[in-house]
Amino acid sequence: MELKNKVFEQLVVNNLFGKNYNTAFNRITKEIKISDKMLSLCLSKLYQEKIIKLKNKKYICALQPVAGKIHGNKNKFYIEISNPQEFIKISNVNGAQDGDEVSAYIVNDGSNRIAIVNKILQKQDEVIFGRVVKLKSNAIVLIDDDNNKFLLPNDEATTNLVGKKVSVKIEQERKGQIPLASIVKVYGNADDPIVENVVIAEKHGFKKHFNSKIEKELEQIPENVEENDIVGRVDLRKLNIVTIDPITCKDMDDAVYVEKTDNGYRLVGAIADVGHYVKIGSELDKEAYKRGTSCYLGDGVYPMLPEKLSNGICSLNEKVDRLAITVAIDFDNNGNRLRYSIKPAVINSKHKLSYNVVDQIYLKQNDMHNKFADINKEINLMFELADLLTMERNKRGAIMVNTQEPDYDLDETKTNVENIENHSSLISTKIIEAFMLAMNEAIGDYFKNNDLLTLRRVHYAPNDFQIDELNQVLKQFDLPLVTKDVNSYHHLIDVIKNKNYEEYVTYKLLKSLQKAFYSPEMVGHFGLASKDYIQFTSPIRRYPDLVAHRILYSYLTNKNYIPSIEQLEVMGLHLSKKELDAKDAEIESNNLMNAIWAENHIGEKFEAKIFDIEPTKVVVKCDLIMFNIPMHEFNRMGYKCDVKKQELVRYDGTKLKITDNIPIVIKKADRTKREITATCDFERENKLDNSKTY
Repeated sequence: MELKNKVFEQLVVNNLFGKNYNTAFNRITKEIKISDKMLSLCLSKLYQEKIIKLKNKKYICALQPVAGKIHGNKNKFYIEISNPQEFIKISNVNGAQDGDEVSAYIVNDGSNRIAIVNKILQKQDEVIFGRVVKLKSNAIVLIDDDNNKFLLPNDEATTNLVGKKVSVKIEQERKGQIPLASIVKVYGNADDPIVENVVIAEKHGFKKHFNSKIEKELEQIPENVEENDIVGRVDLRKLNIVTIDPITCKDMDDAVYVEKTDNGYRLVGAIADVGHYVKIGSELDKEAYKRGTSCYLGDGVYPMLPEKLSNGICSLNEKVDRLAITVAIDFDNNGNRLRYSIKPAVINSKHKLSYNVVDQIYLKQNDMHNKFADINKEINLMFELADLLTMERNKRGAIMVNTQEPDYDLDETKTNVENIENHSSLISTKIIEAFMLAMNEAIGDYFKNNDLLTLRRVHYAPNDFQIDELNQVLKQFDLPLVTKDVNSYHHLIDVIKNKNYEEYVTYKLLKSLQKAFYSPEMVGHFGLASKDYIQFTSPIRRYPDLVAHRILYSYLTNKNYIPSIEQLEVMGLHLSKKELDAKDAEIESNNLMNAIWAENHIGEKFEAKIFDIEPTKVVVKCDLIMFNIPMHEFNRMGYKCDVKKQELVRYDGTKLKITDNIPIVIKKADRTKREITATCDFERENKLDNSKTY
């Protein structure tokens, strides 16, 4: 940023216009530590460029401010100006936040323009979520996360809301007193898991339902593919293509087919052509962008697109025609990519397969190979090619770890969690994982070769601090240390495989990595060891994939959808945030559902593994569930904690360390705090009931 613009920024943000110029002069030198001579030169330049002017020994701004909306997070913000739409990077938000309407001054900064916010015109409404409780004669709202309180109107209607989950907005801040608030929305009973999940979703910006404008647009979208939609597309309806997804999946983004060739293998992947039905600027499009992604919570999916699209015309359902973008890739016999082609197509999926069924076909279990005899050959080829692609990914050092996702079964009343399924990785998951990565890399290569900008999945290498923190953990186990070379991480994963500390070290390894994000930058993906990677294969549930689809389809069909780099930057900031919002919501929902399950198991005994040792508590894990044991429990037994070494040492030399198994009893479950507290059961260790499973 040019020095003269830094000086102008100080005039704006410190509200120095209209002040005596000596006062302003002294304030600026103090704020940015600039010499009197240099400041005089900068002010003179601003005056010559007619950015400021002098009036009665006072500095006055000579520019007219523009109004717009702020987009961004952390340290990167843009102002959106309409008529025509333009996105300009902000150098100082002056206290404004994402979504606020502001006025700003625009100045030239070298070859670019920057904005400096001078005033917030309208703050984005902040809604707060909590439960209504009774306090003496008044009803208050207790906020979920931070124990803050808000006073509600003292009337009969509010009193009747005690025990309900609500959202409120602040009406009046009162110094030294509880702020006054008003009810925005009533959700239902605070102890209802479904109500709690709805609140968690809405708190993070996700909903199950869509507004009336969108419902009206949906009326114009057909239930089935129409003949005029097929014109100009490759007809692949006779191809033996299938979908492979989790057993409960209803939104099938992708279908796959593999055949043997003279040189190796050909993979044909078909990705749902969502862009054909979700038009740019439509109400559907605006809402999909706002949500950014589908969100999967304990009570089901909160979709990015309405069911008519996500489960209907956009989903590659079995034995119906569907529009798709196909990526056909030829590989040699070692799994190296030879060539690829990308075309709009129409397909007809022959089977809706689950991972479970594909495993059974391949392993010839439950007579599935006979039931699906028409695709036995293709399934076997899929496993062959997936193995080759996985080996190729191993060679280049990609970080590959298995993650487990819980699945919650509610009882008939929908108020209790009866069971928590632990889905172990089925062998067929590697097929879709390998094929989707191959397709995303082919798409990335195509965008690079044709100089097309889009949102890329960017993942930087870990910084020095993150590497040092992980290496401190690795030294405890005498493991090889990591560097900024992805191969060192890959080697570590191989070394810890099947060791008793594998889960803990993997957890620390993943924490050491940077968070991936969406951006038009072409810097590659560290974790995947991939230079050319664009997320393209899930346009039903990820908006960045839809952006890539639109740009690609526009290029293939000579249309003119070309977003600017600034527009893509803004999209990337928003969509990266929505991905994190969805992840936070999913974690909170899982913790809630775990606590509800634990309420029905108070006093029961389990065996758990010490997972983490903190100054105030020991975190233990049993299957997918985390339990907290207060540190004073161990102190009473004579243990002292050494957080650095991740161990507990007793006066007689006995040690407990991470990965050790200990017997525990569930003591308390708190839905509001989303926590489960346990206690040690060393006295009854020999009586541990190992039959307890969930």
